Amino acid sequence: MKLIIGAMFEELQTSIDYFKAKKIENSICNIYENEKILFCVTGIGLINAAVGLSYVLNNYEISQVINIGTSGACDSSLKQKDIVWINKIFNSAADATVFGYDYGQIPKMPKFYESASNDLKEKYINKNIASSDIFINDIEQVNKHIKKIPSMISVLDMECFGYAQTAYIYQKPFISIKVISDVIGTEDSNAVQFNEFIKIAGNEILNVVKNLI
Repeated sequence: MKLIIGAMFEELQTSIDYFKAKKIENSICNIYENEKILFCVTGIGLINAAVGLSYVLNNYEISQVINIGTSGACDSSLKQKDIVWINKIFNSAADATVFGYDYGQIPKMPKFYESASNDLKEKYINKNIASSDIFINDIEQVNKHIKKIPSMISVLDMECFGYAQTAYIYQKPFISIKVISDVIGTEDSNAVQFNEFIKIAGNEILNVVKNLI
C-alpha cells in the first residue's frame, strides 16, 4: 500500500475526500485509509514528521512513502502554485562541520536524501529542499541558515527531512512533491492569501496523487 503523508489535514483533505478514505486512527497521528491508499497527517515539525512516519511504518505494510504538501521557497525562479519535484533533501539547522561533515548533514548519516526515481519526475519542476524547525520567512534567515548548504536550495519546509531520514532508516522508497505557497523576497509572492491558497493547493495535491497512484 502507498502512503501519502503530510503535516496538515488542510493540505490532504481534498484527496482524502476524493478517495473516500475513512479515519482509522487518531493517536500518534491521524490516519485515513481506503482499499489502496493510506493517508497520514503528522503535524508540523521534524520530530512530529519522524515519529508519525515511524508509527505508520511499524504498524502498516507500506510499499512507498510519498510526502505531498505546501512549502515556501527562496528561489525567485519559482512562483506561488508551482509544483516542485524534490530532488535532494537537507537539514538546514544541522551543523557538525567542526567534525568534518557538510553543513546540513547529520553525523554518520548521508549528506542528503533523494526522492526515488519515477517517470513523473520530468512532469514537474525539479528543485532541492531544506527542512528544520526554524520557520524561515526572510532573506536574513535564508543567508544565515540556507546559504551554508553546499547545494542550491529552492524550497523550504519543516517536515521533509524528517520523513526522508525515517524512510531511509526503514529502507522505504521516498518521494516528495511540494506546491509553492510563497516566495521569500518576491513582491507578489503571496498573491493569494494562505487561507484561500490552501484550497487551491488541495486541488493541485489531488491531481498529483492521482498521477502517482
